[in-house]
Amino acid sequence: MVALGSVLSLFAVLRVGVDVRPVAVLLLWLAIITPILVRTDILTRRLPNRIVLPALAVAMPLTALDAVVRRAPVWEALCASLVVGGALYACAVFGGLGMGDVKLGALLGLTVGCFGVPAVVLFVTITICAAGIVGAAVVCIARGRGAAAGWQIRIPFGPFLLLGAWAAIAVVA
Repeated sequence: MVALGSVLSLFAVLRVGVDVRPVAVLLLWLAIITPILVRTDILTRRLPNRIVLPALAVAMPLTALDAVVRRAPVWEALCASLVVGGALYACAVFGGLGMGDVKLGALLGLTVGCFGVPAVVLFVTITICAAGIVGAAVVCIARGRGAAAGWQIRIPFGPFLLLGAWAAIAVVA
């Protein structure tokens, strides 16, 4: 897990490049917490508030400052956060996702929003496709093993959110 965090940290610095932007600090923070969040979500199906909420609190002013540095609309990243977080909140209300996924989605929407609308669209697309493929595979495997009609399998969604965010940043940044 430490190796993954180190690789993501190096990647974040290289993607932002010599042109240091405030979002670079957020990317480094995200690189450090990504392995922890993935491991925790896979093992416990929880995304701890003690990790996600401080990152979200730091992300808000950093993304606003980043928008000022880029001479971009400050509301762009905030809207991305609200759209992603809002869509995940609707999913949580109707069942299937936890509030940790909603908070992480808002954080990642804010972060990826610093790279523009195409990055956010790519983030959402990759996240949904990856989760759908894995979900379909799990259903096929469970049926092949003769799972009972009332079976339930909980797939952690946080790793897919993080995969989508990092992939979108890699492509668009």
